[in-house]
Amino acid sequence: MGPKPVLEGFGVRYREADDVFKTLVSELNSTLTPTTIMALTILAVGSFAYQSFGSTPILLATIVGAIASLGKITVSLAHRRAGAAKRATVAEAARWEMAHALLIFVIAGCVGTIATTIFSYPDPSVHILAAALIYGYSAGVAVRISVRPLIAGTAILLACVPTAISVMVYGDTVHWILAAMSMVFLFAAMQSVLHVYRTTTRQICLRLEMEHQARHDALTGLYNRIALREAYSSLGRADDALTCVHCFDLDGFKEINDRFGHAVGDALLAGIAERLRESLEPPVIAVRIGGDEFVILQPDVRDPAEAENLARQILDVLALPYRLVAEEITIGISLGYTMALSGSAELEQMMALADKASYRAKRNGGGIDRETPPTLDLGKFSLVA
Repeated sequence: MGPKPVLEGFGVRYREADDVFKTLVSELNSTLTPTTIMALTILAVGSFAYQSFGSTPILLATIVGAIASLGKITVSLAHRRAGAAKRATVAEAARWEMAHALLIFVIAGCVGTIATTIFSYPDPSVHILAAALIYGYSAGVAVRISVRPLIAGTAILLACVPTAISVMVYGDTVHWILAAMSMVFLFAAMQSVLHVYRTTTRQICLRLEMEHQARHDALTGLYNRIALREAYSSLGRADDALTCVHCFDLDGFKEINDRFGHAVGDALLAGIAERLRESLEPPVIAVRIGGDEFVILQPDVRDPAEAENLARQILDVLALPYRLVAEEITIGISLGYTMALSGSAELEQMMALADKASYRAKRNGGGIDRETPPTLDLGKFSLVA
């Protein structure tokens, strides 16, 4: 089943997954060219119609439509810059959607007003311009705003329904045929909007799923090596903050696999991943790099004690029993960690040092050990380091 419309934020929107919703809303800032073309068309048709009929509603609709189009261009540019600067939250995406929608509705209302008013005058030569304006606008909306179907559908109705009524009121056979064609095209436009929306949503879902699979471990759902490298490379350089890398593996995991089977071993790994997700708070991330080996990336450490505290927290959380079979299973871990000034060391170097500490901890019967570069001065971070 597809997404269902629900009340939230601006009017009614479809309940998509959050990442899908944010991606669809971001598409609204890609309408600069059609918005610019529509603004020029509104000015051209509206100005010609005003000169022909001297109608105040046409003049006002032309001015307001041009201003709203300029506002839509401004919002699109601001939305694009904001998207490039940071990843939007759902609430921010909803606010951008509201801003776009309001301006789109104003433009649609102005297009409908111009066309409706033109059809109230007995000049068929100008009626051609009104029909072209309506059909051109509806076609543009159907193609470019269909990613938000309720906004697109409302905009088409605002522009087309008053115009179709005005055409029917004109009264002759040709205009009745034109009105009938308009209603048929209106129905077709709505179908096109839904088709484009559903197709785009499927494509976005597929792309997001592929991106998720590329950066997550299939068994545990934790991040994988690719995501770890990306997260580490995104950390900035700083002389007043440390980055900490924790590496650990499970003590006696092979014996558990041999005794209970690999299905229980997999369930244990999944249980460990779930506890890590519940106990770690961003920007700390947990990564499974293979087998029973895990990495914790802890950025923006201001005191070396924070790293030690996190290591002990991980040890305590994972040492609690797991009820996976008829009996409870407990597992120990050997954890090693290292630190470096943020952005001053390669990830591979830090993982090698953390692994060295982890192996030393395992030789000592499990627990926690630390390996820091000899050139790292922790004194300026903590008097007790």
